[in-house]
Amino acid sequence: MSPQVLCLFGSLVLFFGCSQEGSTADTPVEPGTPAQTVAASPAEPATKKQTAPAIPGAQTFEQDGITAQIANWEQLQEFIGNQDDKIVIVDLWSSWCEPCLREFPHLVALQKKYPEKVVCVSFNLNYDGSKAYPPESSREELMEFYTKQNAEIVNLISSTPDEDLYKKLDLAAIPAAYVYGTDGKLQKRFDNETLAYGQQGFTYEEHIVPFIDEMLQQAQKPTE
Repeated sequence: MSPQVLCLFGSLVLFFGCSQEGSTADTPVEPGTPAQTVAASPAEPATKKQTAPAIPGAQTFEQDGITAQIANWEQLQEFIGNQDDKIVIVDLWSSWCEPCLREFPHLVALQKKYPEKVVCVSFNLNYDGSKAYPPESSREELMEFYTKQNAEIVNLISSTPDEDLYKKLDLAAIPAAYVYGTDGKLQKRFDNETLAYGQQGFTYEEHIVPFIDEMLQQAQKPTE
């Protein structure tokens, strides 16, 4: 079944998450936007310390000290490989996926809980491949959301159409979260494609945070 069809079932199949159907992208921007930092709200000066961009050279947006960048999955994997001795959590979400929005604050809270040991990444899948609405066209909507959530994490906006990424990852729908160990290797994927976490699907509080806690405890045990 296509991911586009899954969202049509609404709450009856909530555990399947959401896919790309229902995009409400902002007014398209002119093509050829240069890869540079773009202030999402130039009238208001930044009041917070801006987070350093995670992807060198990527198009970057900033608002009130919160940053977001446009990147693809390969660039993300390179970033993960450079996070020495840190656990990385990548949360795949979209702004029209209700389960994703519900869990987003817990992703931010996890970063605050382990600021030195964990790197939390939000990987937005609003882009559906439309030429009229490139990845940067939803930046106003996303930056407003990031700032309201005080998302002082690594925020990436996928430059790969969501359908293409679903196929690449063999993923039926979002929400989904990927947990990488301190060696940069994938340790576990959380998704709602089965009833493994009940009909409500996985949550950070019940499933991901305990998993991270266990990983950190194992890392602290002395090796024989």
